[in-house]
Amino acid sequence: YKEQKGLWHHFTDVERQMTAQHYVTEFNKRLHEQKIPTQIFYIPSTILLILEGKTIKGCISVEPYILGEFVKLSNNTKVVKTEYKATEYGLAYGHFSYEYSNHKDVVVDLQGWVTGNGKGLIYLTDPQIHSVDQNDVTTNFGKKGIFYFFNHQHVKCNEICHRLSLTRPSVEKPNNS
Repeated sequence: YKEQKGLWHHFTDVERQMTAQHYVTEFNKRLHEQKIPTQIFYIPSTILLILEGKTIKGCISVEPYILGEFVKLSNNTKVVKTEYKATEYGLAYGHFSYEYSNHKDVVVDLQGWVTGNGKGLIYLTDPQIHSVDQNDVTTNFGKKGIFYFFNHQHVKCNEICHRLSLTRPSVEKPNNS
């Protein structure tokens, strides 16, 4: 972070990354069952407390360093980069997270490192999750964010969605947009 954040902020970041990892583990199982050779992983995130004696003076979130080109496949509103093959997998993963969570969550803001021309391993970091279970995370746009995902980023299902038998949801524009 460019400026210091409190402990709660770091904990919610790590929790969000662990939630996204849970969804992606289930997504990877479905890919494997369909003999699709791509796998997606989230870089493990950890919180380090800065101590002075027994007093917490601050904290930082850390991840392992990944060598290679960092790519941003999508953001948490309307932007999606279709020039990367990995984006198809990422959008199918977002769609899967929505279906797997019983239409409560969609994982967005896909960014990280891609191997094998986007058909190999995809290492992601710093996910955002739009959830109908609103919380006070400013990047959770709730129903509006889910609407953005299905009506601006993932407008139609792709080959991966079809192979995983994902069904196209009808997501209506929320009243407060």
